[in-house]
Amino acid sequence: IADSAKIHFNIGVVLSTLGDFAGASAAYSLATKLDQYLAIAYFQNGVANVALEDYAAALNCFHDAYLYLRGNVVIDYTQLNLDFKLFSCQVLFNRALCYIEVGEMDLAMTDLWRATREKQNQDHDIFDQALRDKGQNCTVFTLPEGVLYRPPESKVKNSKKKDYLGSSKVIAAIDASDSFSGFKGKSAWQVQMSGPINVAAVEEPRAMTPPIGKHFVAAIFFFSFFFFF
Repeated sequence: IADSAKIHFNIGVVLSTLGDFAGASAAYSLATKLDQYLAIAYFQNGVANVALEDYAAALNCFHDAYLYLRGNVVIDYTQLNLDFKLFSCQVLFNRALCYIEVGEMDLAMTDLWRATREKQNQDHDIFDQALRDKGQNCTVFTLPEGVLYRPPESKVKNSKKKDYLGSSKVIAAIDASDSFSGFKGKSAWQVQMSGPINVAAVEEPRAMTPPIGKHFVAAIFFFSFFFFF
Protein backbone atom coordinates (compact mmCIF):
# COMPACT_ATOMS: atom_id res chain seq x y z
CA ILE A 1 0.00 0.00 0.00
CA ALA A 2 1.33 3.43 -0.92
CA ASP A 3 2.36 5.53 2.07
CA SER A 4 0.61 8.58 0.66
CA ALA A 5 -2.64 6.61 0.43
CA LYS A 6 -2.36 5.95 4.16
CA ILE A 7 -1.82 9.64 4.84
CA HIS A 8 -4.88 10.70 2.86
CA PHE A 9 -6.93 8.00 4.56
CA ASN A 10 -5.87 9.29 7.97
CA ILE A 11 -6.74 12.84 6.95
CA GLY A 12 -10.18 11.60 5.98
CA VAL A 13 -10.62 9.99 9.40
CA VAL A 14 -9.59 13.21 11.18
CA LEU A 15 -11.91 15.37 9.07
CA SER A 16 -14.80 12.97 9.68
CA THR A 17 -14.19 13.24 13.42
CA LEU A 18 -14.33 17.03 13.08
CA GLY A 19 -17.60 16.82 11.14
CA ASP A 20 -16.17 17.86 7.76
CA PHE A 21 -17.62 14.96 5.77
CA ALA A 22 -17.17 16.66 2.39
CA GLY A 23 -13.46 17.12 3.10
CA ALA A 24 -13.26 13.57 4.40
CA SER A 25 -14.83 12.20 1.23
CA ALA A 26 -12.32 14.11 -0.89
CA ALA A 27 -9.43 12.71 1.19
CA TYR A 28 -10.74 9.14 0.88
CA SER A 29 -11.10 9.61 -2.87
CA LEU A 30 -7.45 10.69 -3.09
CA ALA A 31 -6.47 7.61 -1.10
CA THR A 32 -8.24 5.28 -3.54
CA LYS A 33 -6.71 7.06 -6.52
CA LEU A 34 -3.30 6.27 -5.08
CA ASP A 35 -4.25 2.72 -4.08
CA GLN A 36 -7.25 1.39 -5.96
CA TYR A 37 -7.36 -1.80 -3.85
CA LEU A 38 -7.79 0.04 -0.53
CA ALA A 39 -11.24 -1.35 0.31
CA ILE A 40 -11.39 0.36 3.70
CA ALA A 41 -11.07 3.78 2.03
CA TYR A 42 -14.04 3.06 -0.26
CA PHE A 43 -15.95 1.86 2.81
CA GLN A 44 -15.26 5.00 4.83
CA ASN A 45 -15.98 7.19 1.82
CA GLY A 46 -19.39 5.54 1.69
CA VAL A 47 -19.94 6.35 5.37
CA ALA A 48 -18.97 9.98 4.76
CA ASN A 49 -21.46 10.22 1.89
CA VAL A 50 -24.19 8.72 4.06
CA ALA A 51 -23.51 11.54 6.54
CA LEU A 52 -23.86 13.98 3.62
CA GLU A 53 -27.11 12.21 2.64
CA ASP A 54 -25.67 11.55 -0.82
CA TYR A 55 -26.89 7.97 -0.96
CA ALA A 56 -26.17 7.47 -4.66
CA ALA A 57 -22.49 8.30 -4.09
CA ALA A 58 -22.47 6.14 -0.97
CA LEU A 59 -23.85 3.20 -2.97
CA ASN A 60 -21.01 3.50 -5.47
CA CYS A 61 -18.47 3.55 -2.66
CA PHE A 62 -19.92 0.44 -1.00
CA HIS A 63 -20.05 -1.29 -4.41
CA ASP A 64 -16.31 -0.65 -4.79
CA ALA A 65 -15.57 -1.67 -1.21
CA TYR A 66 -17.26 -5.02 -1.79
CA LEU A 67 -15.53 -5.42 -5.15
CA TYR A 68 -12.06 -4.87 -3.66
CA LEU A 69 -12.70 -7.34 -0.88
CA ARG A 70 -12.05 -9.69 -3.83
CA GLY A 71 -14.20 -12.52 -2.53
CA ASN A 72 -12.83 -12.43 1.02
CA VAL A 73 -15.25 -12.39 3.96
CA VAL A 74 -12.77 -10.27 5.92
CA ILE A 75 -9.66 -8.14 5.41
CA ASP A 76 -7.52 -7.83 8.52
CA TYR A 77 -5.83 -4.44 8.37
CA THR A 78 -3.95 -4.91 11.64
CA GLN A 79 -1.03 -6.37 9.69
CA LEU A 80 -0.89 -3.02 7.87
CA ASN A 81 -0.88 -1.06 11.15
CA LEU A 82 -4.58 -0.20 11.11
CA ASP A 83 -6.40 -1.75 14.06
CA PHE A 84 -9.55 -2.78 12.17
CA LYS A 85 -11.06 -5.74 10.36
CA LEU A 86 -13.39 -5.05 7.46
CA PHE A 87 -16.06 -7.73 7.00
CA SER A 88 -18.00 -8.31 3.81
CA CYS A 89 -21.25 -8.50 5.81
CA GLN A 90 -20.68 -4.96 7.10
CA VAL A 91 -20.27 -3.66 3.55
CA LEU A 92 -23.43 -5.50 2.45
CA PHE A 93 -25.35 -4.14 5.44
CA ASN A 94 -24.31 -0.54 4.74
CA ARG A 95 -25.15 -0.93 1.07
CA ALA A 96 -28.57 -2.31 1.97
CA LEU A 97 -29.34 0.78 4.05
CA CYS A 98 -28.42 2.98 1.09
CA TYR A 99 -30.69 0.95 -1.19
CA ILE A 100 -33.53 1.60 1.25
CA GLU A 101 -32.87 5.35 1.09
CA VAL A 102 -33.08 5.39 -2.71
CA GLY A 103 -36.23 3.25 -2.75
CA GLU A 104 -34.69 -0.03 -3.97
CA MET A 105 -36.27 -2.33 -1.36
CA ASP A 106 -35.77 -5.58 -3.27
CA LEU A 107 -32.04 -4.97 -3.62
CA ALA A 108 -31.89 -3.85 0.02
CA MET A 109 -33.54 -7.02 1.29
CA THR A 110 -31.21 -9.13 -0.86
CA ASP A 111 -28.15 -7.48 0.66
CA LEU A 112 -29.56 -7.80 4.19
CA TRP A 113 -30.18 -11.50 3.60
CA ARG A 114 -26.65 -11.97 2.26
CA ALA A 115 -25.25 -10.09 5.27
CA THR A 116 -26.94 -12.56 7.65
CA ARG A 117 -25.29 -15.43 5.75
CA GLU A 118 -21.82 -13.88 5.91
CA LYS A 119 -21.80 -12.69 9.54
CA GLN A 120 -18.65 -13.65 11.46
CA ASN A 121 -19.12 -12.67 15.12
CA GLN A 122 -21.67 -11.68 17.76
CA ASP A 123 -21.60 -8.02 16.70
CA HIS A 124 -23.21 -9.14 13.46
CA ASP A 125 -26.24 -10.75 15.11
CA ILE A 126 -28.11 -7.47 14.61
CA PHE A 127 -28.38 -8.35 10.92
CA ASP A 128 -31.08 -10.91 11.68
CA GLN A 129 -33.21 -8.29 13.45
CA ALA A 130 -32.50 -5.77 10.70
CA LEU A 131 -33.74 -8.26 8.12
CA ARG A 132 -36.96 -8.81 10.09
CA ASP A 133 -37.44 -5.04 10.49
CA LYS A 134 -36.57 -4.35 6.84
CA GLY A 135 -33.68 -2.13 7.86
CA GLN A 136 -35.73 0.33 9.86
CA ASN A 137 -33.99 2.37 12.60
CA CYS A 138 -30.55 1.03 11.63
CA THR A 139 -27.28 2.93 11.28
CA VAL A 140 -24.26 2.16 9.14
CA PHE A 141 -21.13 0.44 10.37
CA THR A 142 -18.04 2.64 10.46
CA LEU A 143 -14.45 2.76 11.66
CA PRO A 144 -14.27 3.26 15.46
CA GLU A 145 -13.19 6.72 16.58
CA GLY A 146 -9.45 7.10 17.05
CA VAL A 147 -8.46 4.25 14.73
CA LEU A 148 -5.76 5.39 12.31
CA TYR A 149 -2.92 3.98 10.29
CA ARG A 150 0.07 3.97 12.61
CA PRO A 151 3.73 4.14 11.61
CA PRO A 152 5.56 0.81 11.75
CA GLU A 153 7.09 0.16 15.16
CA SER A 154 10.54 -0.28 13.62
CA LYS A 155 10.44 3.23 12.16
CA VAL A 156 9.27 4.79 15.40
CA LYS A 157 11.90 2.92 17.41
CA ASN A 158 14.75 4.02 15.17
CA SER A 159 13.61 7.57 14.51
CA LYS A 160 15.31 10.53 16.12
CA LYS A 161 13.33 13.10 18.06
CA LYS A 162 12.85 16.35 16.15
CA ASP A 163 11.95 19.72 17.64
CA TYR A 164 9.71 21.44 15.09
CA LEU A 165 8.59 24.28 17.38
CA GLY A 166 11.95 25.35 18.76
CA SER A 167 12.65 26.63 22.26
CA SER A 168 10.31 29.09 23.93
CA LYS A 169 11.65 32.46 25.16
CA VAL A 170 10.46 34.67 28.02
CA ILE A 171 10.59 38.41 27.33
CA ALA A 172 10.70 40.54 30.49
CA ALA A 173 11.25 44.19 31.43
CA ILE A 174 13.85 44.87 34.13
CA ASP A 175 13.46 47.84 36.45
CA ALA A 176 16.56 48.83 38.44
CA SER A 177 14.38 49.94 41.37
CA ASP A 178 12.73 46.53 41.67
CA SER A 179 14.21 43.50 43.32
CA PHE A 180 12.85 41.22 40.64
CA SER A 181 12.68 40.88 36.86
CA GLY A 182 9.23 41.12 35.33
CA PHE A 183 6.59 43.46 33.91
CA LYS A 184 6.10 46.85 35.53
CA GLY A 185 2.81 47.76 37.16
CA LYS A 186 0.66 46.10 39.76
CA SER A 187 0.31 42.37 39.60
CA ALA A 188 -3.11 40.71 39.73
CA TRP A 189 -2.37 39.76 43.35
CA GLN A 190 -1.42 43.34 44.28
CA VAL A 191 -4.63 44.67 42.71
CA GLN A 192 -6.70 42.18 44.65
CA MET A 193 -5.07 43.15 47.97
CA SER A 194 -5.35 46.94 47.45
CA GLY A 195 -9.08 47.13 48.23
CA PRO A 196 -12.22 47.67 46.14
CA ILE A 197 -11.64 48.30 42.46
CA ASN A 198 -13.63 48.99 39.33
CA VAL A 199 -14.02 45.52 37.88
CA ALA A 200 -14.85 46.92 34.44
CA ALA A 201 -11.46 48.65 34.34
CA VAL A 202 -9.54 45.41 34.76
CA GLU A 203 -8.66 44.04 31.34
CA GLU A 204 -9.47 40.41 30.80
CA PRO A 205 -6.44 38.22 30.01
CA ARG A 206 -6.03 37.54 26.34
CA ALA A 207 -5.46 34.11 24.85
CA MET A 208 -1.82 33.51 24.02
CA THR A 209 -2.66 31.29 21.03
CA PRO A 210 -5.34 31.58 18.36
CA PRO A 211 -8.19 29.07 18.39
CA ILE A 212 -7.30 25.85 16.63
CA GLY A 213 -9.52 25.26 13.63
CA LYS A 214 -10.16 21.94 12.00
CA HIS A 215 -7.95 22.69 8.99
CA PHE A 216 -5.09 23.60 11.31
CA VAL A 217 -5.56 20.28 13.13
CA ALA A 218 -5.57 18.42 9.83
CA ALA A 219 -2.41 20.24 8.71
CA ILE A 220 -0.56 19.29 11.89
CA PHE A 221 -1.75 15.73 11.51
CA PHE A 222 -0.59 15.61 7.89
CA PHE A 223 2.92 16.81 8.55
CA SER A 224 3.39 14.62 11.61
CA PHE A 225 2.43 11.48 9.76
CA PHE A 226 4.42 12.53 6.71
CA PHE A 227 7.49 12.46 8.92
CA PHE A 228 6.78 9.09 10.47
CA PHE A 229 5.77 7.37 7.26
